[in-house]
Amino acid sequence: MKAAFHKTLMILVALAPVASAQSGGWQSDGRGTSTWQVSPSEGTCNVSQAQNRARRAGIRRTDLVYRDENVVTLRGLTEWGERRDITFANIRGCPEIGFQDLQPSQPRR
Repeated sequence: MKAAFHKTLMILVALAPVASAQSGGWQSDGRGTSTWQVSPSEGTCNVSQAQNRARRAGIRRTDLVYRDENVVTLRGLTEWGERRDITFANIRGCPEIGFQDLQPSQPRR
């Protein structure tokens, strides 16, 4: 029983670096520096991809507003200073599925 436990433990220890490298986490560059990196799920739209697509659509200074398994919504400014939401499908390639101009708030009197 003790030998079986020891053998199982040795197998888990041997496989641990492989599992952690595939799922992301702390990655060493081989020069003593480590960085935290989590790879996006295959076939999904990550926020940096969506921000690049929004920038190409003319929306700058974007912030993440909403994200779920179906959509990624960012809010930013057009070159004229108008606020706009832009929504992308949460699939590979981040296709744009809609946008909405946000009305400026009414000045107080």
